[in-house]
Amino acid sequence: AFRDGERENSNGRTKGGASGRRYRQSPYAVLGLPPTASDEEVRARYRRLIAKYHPDKFAQLNDQEFSELAAEKFQRIQSAYDEIRRRRGL
Repeated sequence: AFRDGERENSNGRTKGGASGRRYRQSPYAVLGLPPTASDEEVRARYRRLIAKYHPDKFAQLNDQEFSELAAEKFQRIQSAYDEIRRRRGL
């Protein structure tokens, strides 16, 4: 959901809010899909990305920075999917 004063730009990012400087990708952009994607397309992309970036997959690499980046990406994917589900009532 957008915060007070935020709106989605044509590039899939939000602009505005209290500072007017904060940009955030739309949930569809995080998943790499257009807003017109079907529910099944959204689910399939979510499942593919979640498997690709799951933190357990990178635990054995012993690279803390890489593991943290993967965990952040995983969280962004999870949050984006949750937001799309909320918006669509899924």
